[in-house]
Amino acid sequence: MSDSKRPDADGTAEPRISYAIARLHQLVFASVSELAARHGLTALQFTTLSVLSRHGVPLSSSQLARRSFMTAQSMHEVIHRLEQDGLIERTPHPDHGRKLPASLTAKGRRVLAACEKALADFETTMLKGFSKSDRTTFLDVVKSAVHNLGGGFGDGAASPGRPVRPSARRGP
Repeated sequence: MSDSKRPDADGTAEPRISYAIARLHQLVFASVSELAARHGLTALQFTTLSVLSRHGVPLSSSQLARRSFMTAQSMHEVIHRLEQDGLIERTPHPDHGRKLPASLTAKGRRVLAACEKALADFETTMLKGFSKSDRTTFLDVVKSAVHNLGGGFGDGAASPGRPVRPSARRGP
C-alpha cells in the first residue's frame, strides 16, 4: 500500500493506548525524578520513603523491595543512602535480631512531606481539566490495567501466573 493510501499518512491517527501510556510514564518519571532531586532524593529514594509512610510500621528490606518494585540489591543501596542521610532508621526486630526494619525519622517525614506537596502540584498540572470524578475514574482504570497485567501495588495482589518482575526504574 502506498503512503498516500495509508490511513495515518497525514499523521492524524490516534496513538495506541500502550504508546500513550509509555509516553505518560516517561513524562511522569522524569518529573518525579526532577522534583525528588530538588529535595536531595532520587525517584527510588522518594518511592521508598513514600512506601514507609503509607505502610505506617517499620518494614524490612525485602518488604520494601517488593512494595517499591525494586530488586533486593537496588533496595539495599537505597536504604543505605537513606540511613546515611538520616531519613530513615533501622532497629533490630524484637523477634528476629538479624532483621533491621526501617522506619522514617523526623527528618525523613519532613523531606517526604515537601516531596509529596511538589508531587500534588505536579498531579494538579497533569490532570488539569479533569473533574474529581474523572480523576477517580482515571485512577481506577489505571489500577485495573495494572492488576490485569499481574501487577499490584506492593500489596501482594499480583495475579496468579503473571508475576511482576522487580525493576529499578519505577517511581511513586
